[in-house]
Amino acid sequence: MKPTSLAVVAALCALVACGACGGGGDTADAGDDAAPDAAPDGSGAPDAAVDGAPSACPEVTALATGTATEVTVIGDPGSTMGIFDPSLVYPDGAPGGAMSYSSVPDQHSIRTRIALSGDAGASWTFVVEVNAPQAATITTADTVECPGGTCTGAFISEVSSLIIDPDDPDPTRRWKLLAHRYLVESDDTLHYRYGTITLQTAAAPEGPWTAPAPLIGWDSPAAVSSAGVVTNASALAGTADCVALTEPGALWRPAPAGGTSSIDLALGCVYLDGATPRIRIVLLRSDDHAASWRFVSDLLDADDAACLDADATRTVNAADLFYAGGVEYLAATPSHGGAGYEGCLVIPVDDPDAGAVRRDALGRVVPVRALVASPTRFAGACAYAEGATALGYV
Repeated sequence: MKPTSLAVVAALCALVACGACGGGGDTADAGDDAAPDAAPDGSGAPDAAVDGAPSACPEVTALATGTATEVTVIGDPGSTMGIFDPSLVYPDGAPGGAMSYSSVPDQHSIRTRIALSGDAGASWTFVVEVNAPQAATITTADTVECPGGTCTGAFISEVSSLIIDPDDPDPTRRWKLLAHRYLVESDDTLHYRYGTITLQTAAAPEGPWTAPAPLIGWDSPAAVSSAGVVTNASALAGTADCVALTEPGALWRPAPAGGTSSIDLALGCVYLDGATPRIRIVLLRSDDHAASWRFVSDLLDADDAACLDADATRTVNAADLFYAGGVEYLAATPSHGGAGYEGCLVIPVDDPDAGAVRRDALGRVVPVRALVASPTRFAGACAYAEGATALGYV
């Protein structure tokens, strides 16, 4: 690891503001990021930019958290600190849908669960716990992060992405769940880079699900982040500088005429901008049902978050790829430093094959929607599914 690794480790929780970070430090808000936008004006497809100017940021939609409807899960056992990180599979016109989410009993025992809905997302019922913490001791060459060269804790899975891969030739693998699984100590010390993006599969959302298997990893001072992975991001030209990957956002893409279907996977790449850790969103693709992966593009750079965050250290993370009205969109969340998530930008993916979002003639990203919480609070990591008409953005 480079000498700046200590700065990276210290900044990761501030940048990767997911469930284990307690809502960017505000644990009282745990659970609300699962549904910051159940308000009526979030129920439709993405809006057009207000003034039509291709370089303009859209008018910000401020959603009143006091009147928004919180998403709850009937029968969910023991999510004491709330539920986070929703991922939706609910195609337009489908009779039912599924949602994966992070259950947070406490910050060092997060796990992934799945709930089902048969009423367009108006209600959700718990059906299965997909993974659980696993006790572990790892060895590392970084004796500052792990004194004596070992760290002990548990591997937890969070920030999941759920998809259905309907033409996988193996029907037992057609439902796929990707997550960031990493080491957390019992005192809630987080080791994001000591983990991998994992894959679990099932024939149906109710399971049974396979155990988390390393899918995409990276080089780090500990072998655990690269051992046994399908793809090592450090060996790909477009992600070689990523010191960790997180917040997977997967999308199944149907086969074009004469072609094959694919799975697109947007990921938050933590990298060093000089000595400053930042995050950009990269796109990987699999043409063989997650058996291999290749780099496609940088979907968003950290500075593309400028519509909602003017701070010089701003970054962007928490990608969600979805379809609405036959158009592919990317939802992403700006943040900086310890400020936590600051809402969501919704951006058309104008060239899905090349992995290119809408930009103006100067290369500036052109969001069609900007969502924030009112009053200002931790809110982001948005998700959307066209068939969940009772939800809107969550």
